[in-house]
Amino acid sequence: MPQVDIDGLNSTLKADVIRGQASTSTKLGGDLDLDGNDITGTGGIPAANLTGTLPAINGSSLTGISTQKNVIINGDFNIWQRGVTHTAHVNGEYTADRWGMSNTGTVGVFTVAKALASASAANVPTAAESGHLSAASLKVDVTTLDSSVDAADNVSLWYKVEGYDFAPLAQKAFTLSFWHKHTVTGTHSVAFRNSGNDRNYTAEYTQSVSNTWEKATINVSASPDPLSAGTWNLANGNGLQILFFIMMGSNGTAATLDSWTSTSVKCSDNQVNNTSSTSNSFMLAQVQLETGSTATDFEIRNHTTELAMCKRYYQKSYPYGTDPGTVNSIGCGIFGINGIASAAHYVEIQCNLHTTMRTTPTATVYSTISPADSGKMNINGTNVTGAAINVGEHAFGAYGYSPTATSIDAEVHWTASAEL
Repeated sequence: MPQVDIDGLNSTLKADVIRGQASTSTKLGGDLDLDGNDITGTGGIPAANLTGTLPAINGSSLTGISTQKNVIINGDFNIWQRGVTHTAHVNGEYTADRWGMSNTGTVGVFTVAKALASASAANVPTAAESGHLSAASLKVDVTTLDSSVDAADNVSLWYKVEGYDFAPLAQKAFTLSFWHKHTVTGTHSVAFRNSGNDRNYTAEYTQSVSNTWEKATINVSASPDPLSAGTWNLANGNGLQILFFIMMGSNGTAATLDSWTSTSVKCSDNQVNNTSSTSNSFMLAQVQLETGSTATDFEIRNHTTELAMCKRYYQKSYPYGTDPGTVNSIGCGIFGINGIASAAHYVEIQCNLHTTMRTTPTATVYSTISPADSGKMNINGTNVTGAAINVGEHAFGAYGYSPTATSIDAEVHWTASAEL
């Protein structure tokens, strides 16, 4: 008769139980009988045979389970579909996926780049200090300084939370945590604003030691009622914008700190100028936004999941590591036909998007041959004017007119942006 060992006790698995016949014994510690009554719940295990205390199950007990607590997409700065280096950054341009930067007024010139841990361990916080070894951070280098800050000057990094993602945080306390490494020490500012820019919250953090990774935690009190106080978007628009100020002129300072106000977004009066020297840099890593007043460990999402989340807002036909506008045919849309009348022909190529986008995107077509300019297509080895038509959240068409020919070989690359 086979034996089953439970907690060191040899219990008998009876043959008649295997055959499905009922047995009367329902105890643990001697024979273990699995009978029809026990399976259906009419029998059971006597309470006297259950000893010990079961551990309480709470949030801290559930480890290694992804709940997507971090509202920030690409807070680990791994995804850079537009390119990993943005020299002479243009105001409003996106850099890392989901991350943009403003530089308005009479300000300096900046390079925004993906700072890889593989290039230098100093580009990310250590695993020992942060609990997670990031592969990259976001770095802003000052290439032309601005030592005299004018009233209208503004340089800031920002992230826009879609309304659907902000809705679970609405009217709740939430926490922003991140690692920072700035050359300039002193007081820095972070601000939060709604879609109407009529409800705002500003907080400060400090860079204590120059060019050293330090962690900041910003606790934000519950936001006003989005249905009655201010203009909020809880759908697919801009639900909440987070701004990390690099420099700000006097027109944008004088913020009320650590409370929601009904003014336009403001920066702290104590904000330092990170653009005062070409030796200065401004770095961020492991940015997390979550409900509650406690900064928990940084949530780690796998690369496939993070990239798919980014593609709701931006995607491209180019290979993942290839910048848009590069001479390249891999992954492009194609169309070919032979034996047609010699004439100029209208050519349209179907371009299917990888995933449903947040809204109807702005689609841009690119030639695959030099110069691989936007607004062009490669038809029979010639760059011709191209455009996107019938653009939707799932697909669009790219079209152009071919030179006179009896056959057509057309190629086109594309990007699609539905950023907030």
